[in-house]
Amino acid sequence: MSPKQFTDLEVFVRVVETGSYASASKQLGISRSHASRLVTHLETRLGVRLLHRSTRRISTTHTGLTFFEAVSPLLDSLRHAEARASAERDEVVGTLRVSLPASLGRRYLSAEFASFQTRFPGLDLLVDLTDRKVDLVAEGYDLAVRGGTIEHNSLVAKRLWPFRVLAVAAPAYLGCAPPIKRPADLAKHRCLLYSGMFNTRAWRFKKGKDETVVNVGGPVTSNSTDAILDCALAGTGVAYLPDFEVHEHLASGRLQEVITTHEPITQYFWAVRPHRTHLPARVRACLEFLGQLWPTSPWSAT
Repeated sequence: MSPKQFTDLEVFVRVVETGSYASASKQLGISRSHASRLVTHLETRLGVRLLHRSTRRISTTHTGLTFFEAVSPLLDSLRHAEARASAERDEVVGTLRVSLPASLGRRYLSAEFASFQTRFPGLDLLVDLTDRKVDLVAEGYDLAVRGGTIEHNSLVAKRLWPFRVLAVAAPAYLGCAPPIKRPADLAKHRCLLYSGMFNTRAWRFKKGKDETVVNVGGPVTSNSTDAILDCALAGTGVAYLPDFEVHEHLASGRLQEVITTHEPITQYFWAVRPHRTHLPARVRACLEFLGQLWPTSPWSAT
């Protein structure tokens, strides 16, 4: 406890430990008379005498000694708890629980977070890879990385890296399907739907300042972008996936971008947290780490 936080219990324990009001008040940064008044107030509140006072010395009564032996460990535990809480404010220690998008986490972030943890030996890192929008407060997460639109105004968001969402298909599918010359043509195609999108069936494209939204349907819906990607590679239909998932397959020719008359929509990943103030040092360090991780997103640089 700091001097400004002392209580009558704290003063009593210090008086017993030091054997005098003068020493106790000096340690606590208060006057001797104020220390005496607080102990008297404690005795009045309890209705018992705790200390024998004389001109030469102070000693505990039997009740005072019993009370001291019960209270002193509790105050030690409280000081210990305050010290631990303050350490989490200033030092990167404790448990950091983070939620990452499944595919992004596996492809790009897991190894980076492993390196982050090695920099802070006192940090325990708990990383969940899921496309589910976790409830940060109810489920006890410190931080989440999310892509696209942040739906909850209560969350504090820090913008990270851009990504583009592309309509892609395998040559095997395109070779036996009607031509796709503009976004509206997608309404007639077998589309593979990712249920993790805010609006699963609404695929968006941009041309200049205008945005086109196409309502699509198809034979496969999944909450896993990896499953959608596998279906696209197998020639099942057209997928609408972020560039970090498909850029290698576009480069190899296993997938092709099917809309060339319009631009893909650019979105962003965000680091989101439930609180703006009083962040533990581990959360501040993680936000700094994410903000400095890539000057350019690695998938757009390839």
